[in-house]
Amino acid sequence: MKKLVVLCLSLLILMILVPGCVTVQTPVPVSTTPAGQAPVIGSFSSSPSSGGTQTLVWNVSGANSVSIDNGIGQVDFAGSRVISPVTITTYTLTATNASGTTTNSQIVNNTAYSPEPVAFRVTNVTATSNQSTYEGSCPKTLTFSATITANGPGTITYRWERSDYNWGHMQSMTFTEAGSQSVTLNYDLGETSSGWYRVNVFTPSNIVSNPIIYTITCLNN
Repeated sequence: MKKLVVLCLSLLILMILVPGCVTVQTPVPVSTTPAGQAPVIGSFSSSPSSGGTQTLVWNVSGANSVSIDNGIGQVDFAGSRVISPVTITTYTLTATNASGTTTNSQIVNNTAYSPEPVAFRVTNVTATSNQSTYEGSCPKTLTFSATITANGPGTITYRWERSDYNWGHMQSMTFTEAGSQSVTLNYDLGETSSGWYRVNVFTPSNIVSNPIIYTITCLNN
């Protein structure tokens, strides 16, 4: 009888002490995608954001890697990204694992995007001449030309200028689009002379062409 009591007490002590020595482990989450199945793209969408931007949002399961093209690159399995496409752009999400690849695309038309307007300006003025040096009978007519380039539609003001400070009258030129236009000037010389001509653009901003240097030698004077 005494042995039975001792045995029962021993069992009771073990029942009390043993649970304190047992470590309970939290189950490790596992992918919900069955083995042998390609990744599942649960969602992939875009929506307008503040400031004329768009936000891509996605959620992928069962993938080893996830990426989005058009400069975004590798991303998390779930997340979001703010984008600012300037034209209609297709974004493709690609999810990959050992069993295959799954893709999904979003066509983003960022109608809220409004680029900053570019100020109208003249970007270049180049002057040339049909003949910069002459020796012979006078009078002689020299023809000077200038090519004026602008970055968009608008109106400019300019004038021809000569080295002896004999300025021409102010003129205007209208551009309907970005590009180049030409202007010409005929200069009649009746005696030996030298100097230069150039074009000076005043508006929308000041820009001066290269000078065209000329030398005229009249043999009949």
